Amino acid sequence: MTFHDPTALAEQTPPRLPRAFTSMMSTSAAEGFGDVLARTLLPILAVSILGFGTGFVGILNSIGLASFLLLGVPVGMLIDRLRNRHRAMRVATIARCLVLLGLFASLYAGWLSDAVVIGAAVVIGFADVVFTTAQSTVIPRLVQTERLKHAYSRLAIVNQTASTAAAATGSLTLGLLGMPGMIWAAICSYAASVLFQRGIKLDSAPAQRSPARRGKGSFRDGFQTLHRVPALWALTQSGALTNAGVMLGNTVLPVFLLRDLGVAPAAFAALGIVSAIGAILGAGLSPRLSAKFGLRTLRIAAAFLSVPAVAMAIACQQLPGHELIWLSAQSLTWSFLVSISAVAGAEVLPRSVPAEELATVGSAQRTITLGIMPIAALLGGAIAALTGPVPLLCVWAVLAGAAALPILREQSLKSFR
Repeated sequence: MTFHDPTALAEQTPPRLPRAFTSMMSTSAAEGFGDVLARTLLPILAVSILGFGTGFVGILNSIGLASFLLLGVPVGMLIDRLRNRHRAMRVATIARCLVLLGLFASLYAGWLSDAVVIGAAVVIGFADVVFTTAQSTVIPRLVQTERLKHAYSRLAIVNQTASTAAAATGSLTLGLLGMPGMIWAAICSYAASVLFQRGIKLDSAPAQRSPARRGKGSFRDGFQTLHRVPALWALTQSGALTNAGVMLGNTVLPVFLLRDLGVAPAAFAALGIVSAIGAILGAGLSPRLSAKFGLRTLRIAAAFLSVPAVAMAIACQQLPGHELIWLSAQSLTWSFLVSISAVAGAEVLPRSVPAEELATVGSAQRTITLGIMPIAALLGGAIAALTGPVPLLCVWAVLAGAAALPILREQSLKSFR
């Protein structure tokens, strides 16, 4: 497996991205906006209309990650066999639009039930897998190789901004227009995505499998290729450790802050805004930092610096000054470093894997990095119920720092900047 010219990888001037990629960013923003509204809406329908409790809401929230875990690799294998992968994105978007139209009709006709809500969550989750997988193969065809890291950076900024805006807009829409207004806001967002996708023009057809290989793919192919490319395997292991820490934090930190520290709900919500700002800053600065220090050095530093970032939350009561100052610093720093880790190295996959295997290998990578998250959440929640949140916060810090170990062992990452 060969890598591209290091001279091209070291280019530091942010290049101009093609117009088609601007349409892709608009599409991604509309998709992210609609997804946040849809995933916020489903638990509200389940609780306020159908009267279900936390168990049912937990099932709804797990369906999205479960879709990537169970369906990611089969969908990736399918996408790799499609000639028009852009069309798969459009079909996935239209499917989510139709599901929300069905929810709107069910709400007014009195057909809403647990089966309808679960079915909607399953279709939305499956469509998300299809869209994300197809999009991952289209982006490298829109952007030249040396521009990929800047493209992924801007895409991450757009996605984070859209998600933050959707959370605020959803609350406002729900308060002013109720659930029907929130449903229609999500429908309009997906419809806008379909329109934006018309601007995504692909210059050439994707590479196809040779007749000898076509149809012979197996479920293990993506994982085998992932393991054969040392740089990809190191990044995958590091990402899995980081994501395990993320889910421990997401599971334990709210209990620690709201119950043990007595942080007001409004202040806790404000920490979410601070976290979003950190994520946007990290995504924006990642290409420049990677060009200056190199991918390997940057990812190692981000992992090691995550340890004191988590420690600020653990020791916020012992540190001088008000605890909310340290909690805000923790939210900002942690999100900043995680965002850097997510964006830095995103271009390694399309640089290292042939176009005809990109969806399969990318799906295998997401199965590992995302599949660890529900496992960490379930184990963390169960253990925290026995030990309290503080020991799990310490485990979170250990996992964050351990994410540096796979990168430290892999010297081939020095070729990337």
